[in-house]
Amino acid sequence: MKEKTGRVTFMPLNRLKPKIPVFPQTEETQPLIDQLAFDPKYAKAFRQVFGKTCVCKDLVVAAKCARSHDLNTITIEGDKVDRKGALTGGYHDIRRSRIDGINAYMSWSVKLEEETKKSHEVKGRIGQLEQEITRLSGKLQVATTQRMQLQDVREPLGKELLALKREWEAAADRRNRLEKEVADLSGELRSLATRVGSYQQELASPMTDRLSSEERTLLKELSSQVDQSKRTLIELSRRASEVRLVLFALRG
Repeated sequence: MKEKTGRVTFMPLNRLKPKIPVFPQTEETQPLIDQLAFDPKYAKAFRQVFGKTCVCKDLVVAAKCARSHDLNTITIEGDKVDRKGALTGGYHDIRRSRIDGINAYMSWSVKLEEETKKSHEVKGRIGQLEQEITRLSGKLQVATTQRMQLQDVREPLGKELLALKREWEAAADRRNRLEKEVADLSGELRSLATRVGSYQQELASPMTDRLSSEERTLLKELSSQVDQSKRTLIELSRRASEVRLVLFALRG
């Protein structure tokens, strides 16, 4: 056949005399022949092919075992170290890799398209938020300006209000004093009215000629006192009227 399918070597079983090598006795190594299942009648063939191969934990152990025991070693991942020191990588299926690559490419292409769409949506949302932030910043600036203007107006109004409050308190104090003065004048008016009434009764009573000179003098003095009391009563009435007018104005 002309196809390049490799080389095949045939050996009779009775001509095979495989040597049993010495394997290292560690937990990190194990003879490959012990891991294979085969018919005992083919044991020589299997030992001829796999008898000098040892399975190792990793590449470091494999290289060490190949040098110290003159063995071909392989790792669990498929890396190979032969007795001459050559290193060979593990098995790699090129066809499988291409299929995986195509599948990965398709998967990542779909994901890229989805993420790109999400990115556009996020950028659009960011643009809307930036516009909203700009609008709110403008409103905040206007509100800040209005607040400062109101503060400028509020300060003189507050001073005016404080002055009016003080003026109102002073007016209330004055009203209280005037009310007390009215009460005092009213009491004095009542007292004077009582005295005037008493004097008028005395004047209205008939005089007799039997009054002594002392009594006539007293009567004359009482008449003067009555006149003075009337004048005082008129003056007090005038002052009371003025006080009432002031109170009326304050309450208004």
